[in-house]
Amino acid sequence: MGLQMKYHLKLHERYGPLVRIGPKHISFSDSSLIPQIYGITSKFWKVVNLPPGLREQTKLMIFQSDFYKIGIKRPIAGAYSMSTMKELEPMNDACSAILLRKLDGMVGQDIDLGKWVHWYAFDVITSITFSNRMGFMEQEEDVQNIIAAIEGRLVYNSIVGQAPYLHRYLFGNSFVTWLVGFIPALAVLNSSRHIVAFATQNLQRYQNKEFNTVHLQDMLDRFKRYRDGEQVMNDDELLSNAVSNIFAGSDTTAASLRAIFYYLCRNKEAQKKLLAEIDEADRKGELSDPVTFAESQNLRYFQAVIKEALRMHPAVGLLLERLVPAGGAEVAGIHLTEGTVIGMNPWVAARDKVVYGPDPYVFRPERWLEADEQSLKLMERNFLAFGSGTRTCLGRNISQLEISKVVPQVLRRFEFELAGPPGREWRLHCYWFVRQTGLICRVKRRKE
Repeated sequence: MGLQMKYHLKLHERYGPLVRIGPKHISFSDSSLIPQIYGITSKFWKVVNLPPGLREQTKLMIFQSDFYKIGIKRPIAGAYSMSTMKELEPMNDACSAILLRKLDGMVGQDIDLGKWVHWYAFDVITSITFSNRMGFMEQEEDVQNIIAAIEGRLVYNSIVGQAPYLHRYLFGNSFVTWLVGFIPALAVLNSSRHIVAFATQNLQRYQNKEFNTVHLQDMLDRFKRYRDGEQVMNDDELLSNAVSNIFAGSDTTAASLRAIFYYLCRNKEAQKKLLAEIDEADRKGELSDPVTFAESQNLRYFQAVIKEALRMHPAVGLLLERLVPAGGAEVAGIHLTEGTVIGMNPWVAARDKVVYGPDPYVFRPERWLEADEQSLKLMERNFLAFGSGTRTCLGRNISQLEISKVVPQVLRRFEFELAGPPGREWRLHCYWFVRQTGLICRVKRRKE
């Protein structure tokens, strides 16, 4: 555990396109199989490996498998649509303004930029969910230790998700759970109650109108919409969605923002091109202050930078697992029996030389601008940063909105360089999401 994405890459380099990584457990690297396994019409269902006690606490995030088939996703899909996200831009802008103010006070200093973008992402997700910014950036700390709680739970979930039988011997055992409570370093792994309590507290305050929600239409407002005279969601479902937003809504965006700034710092030519594009758009009056989502879509090189950074560093570093359907299936000329688990690691898909050319390990945004129509279609097919098919990440638009707005807004005024000795690398930790630490950067002011 910890660097599975690199391990899977090495396995396929050595053993080929289909590798057995466990009992009835197959990893594939042949990109031509993506439509069969992940396509909209695929019969391969998403795997749910968490034991019963964990399923309810992360129900929405885990059971995105067949929303369209069982009708769970439809009532809330509108709350995650891009049109809804655009309506929430003012909440995003308020968080961006705080980040800019904080960066302005740290010019010339070496900062942990990874922490700051995580605090930013968490302030945004609590703002658009509850109309209540929690103040991570203002307090410059992990408010109520919720980030640590989520990271601890991700470690545990990634382990028991791969080996569900372990749960009965770990936190499925009341004695172990009691004992771990006395060991802080391990107690954080059993933090699901803390996460749910955090969401419950904010939901109750929201329903008691403790927040200034007048004239605001946040995501909870959309979840609570009525249809044909009946409320679409009950209180338990509202809580489930709130937990899902908190659990998965900040880590993925933070990982993507870290990747963008890291690779720009490592590739000065790319950073120079992006700054020039932003400056030119500013000169022509094509960017508002703050930058709108619509305006950011016209920054072609910037959009290529986003795609390339997320290709180099997909947020998820484990297999996107699917179950072979009833009767079995032929995959790459091999018959797989019913119930076999098969999946592709997004990091493996992103480094396919057949699709991305001879340099898939190189950060080169230009590849997205130079590709012809057919090549671009294949590159998009292999882009699994947000999943694929009907199981595409529900919060994709949240992440895209945040990234598209905050990065050009920040780079208008600041640029960054990696601090420390030359060649210093960040550190990666894969527990479902691939979290980065050690993104220490020096802040430099470009202009007011």
